[in-house]
Amino acid sequence: MLRKLLFPGIVVIALALAACGTPSAPPAAQGSSGAATSTGQELFALNCGECHSDDGSGTDEAPAVFGHTVEEVKEQVRNPTGEMEVIPPDKLSDADLALIVEYVASLGGAEAHPDIQPSAEEQTHLMAAYEAIKDHENMDRQAALDHLDQAAALASGEAAELYEDMLASIKAEKAGNARHELEELLGLAEEH
Repeated sequence: MLRKLLFPGIVVIALALAACGTPSAPPAAQGSSGAATSTGQELFALNCGECHSDDGSGTDEAPAVFGHTVEEVKEQVRNPTGEMEVIPPDKLSDADLALIVEYVASLGGAEAHPDIQPSAEEQTHLMAAYEAIKDHENMDRQAALDHLDQAAALASGEAAELYEDMLASIKAEKAGNARHELEELLGLAEEH
């Protein structure tokens, strides 16, 4: 009798969970060119997922890969800027890198770095936010949130939207995204 009551309940719960957002592959990867993208996704998770997350959406340590060109991704792997270490061809073949790049390109995304000119007052808050999260192992998440809130309150339009996106990233434990954007905005990013 108990089994007859439990089974329908379990089925209903399973269906509800499936309808409420079970994690899935990124949308573009699901419908793109088959085996190569699937292999690229596996290689990405194996070689890049620890820092950038298995789906490429970023972590506290490293930013998302969305919105970067094929050339930017290849350059970052072979001649990285920031704290990323080079991944030489003897550790990741050019053929495997090409599959990873194809997967990253399939993810799509908006242009990685909008052209925004923060005011001097915004820059002060943005720099303080950056200082609070620049060391992913010793972040002051709350200080970064407070300063980004202040910058967002001063901004409008695309700048305000970007600051809100950075706030969301920090709250979602993906501060690498915000750190990367702040480096770009403040002119702290290394050039290749």
